[in-house]
Amino acid sequence: MGLRHDIDTVYGLRHGMPKIIAIERKYDVKSTFFVRVEVIRSEIDGRMLKEIAEQNWEIGLHLINTVGDSSLLSPKGELELLKRKLAGVGIYGVTPCGSTIGFKGDVTWIIMDSLGLDYMEGHGMPSFKVNSFVFPTHLSLDIHYVRNFGEKEGYRKFKADLLLRLEENELATVLVHPEWFVRTVQGHGLMKIPLTLLRKGLMNKVYDRFLCEFKAKTKFKRYFDILSR
Repeated sequence: MGLRHDIDTVYGLRHGMPKIIAIERKYDVKSTFFVRVEVIRSEIDGRMLKEIAEQNWEIGLHLINTVGDSSLLSPKGELELLKRKLAGVGIYGVTPCGSTIGFKGDVTWIIMDSLGLDYMEGHGMPSFKVNSFVFPTHLSLDIHYVRNFGEKEGYRKFKADLLLRLEENELATVLVHPEWFVRTVQGHGLMKIPLTLLRKGLMNKVYDRFLCEFKAKTKFKRYFDILSR
């Protein structure tokens, strides 16, 4: 099972990622963090990511410019900038970020494949031959299951879908965003403040339960480790 985390915000990087690392360290698990290059705002941010990479967590590119928009930094420019900011860290894979432009089917597959990385993951599978290995679409534990159905029912639905995916494919990938470990994934607008204070819809306990329950059933891996096998 591949474990994926998308770092979309500075807050998620600085405050959420350490909480994920602590939970995964508790279960002797390593995962892959896909990072929007623009959230690395300081040397301290870069050092945090370098440190977890040295401890064998994986860093990948969370691509912002998923359609090659000329008004944005080019996809290749994003990759090169990430490599410069994290000098010495190997970058092997790419996923599309959904918040700026989002995943746009064939166009995004072509752009991600053109980066020359070892693997990519989007939504579905490309309808044409690509050079990069394509991982099956992730199951989004936080922004799909917990946000839509709540912590208990959401986890129940997630578990059922995950077991089915593993039975059918023997491989599944699971996505959880770091920011939802410090902010609630539920509610809208100002409602998020009291829900966060009440610790409703935070992913800490849900993610801990998931790792605890599945640790004996499957092998958790970084994406690159799965690819290497």
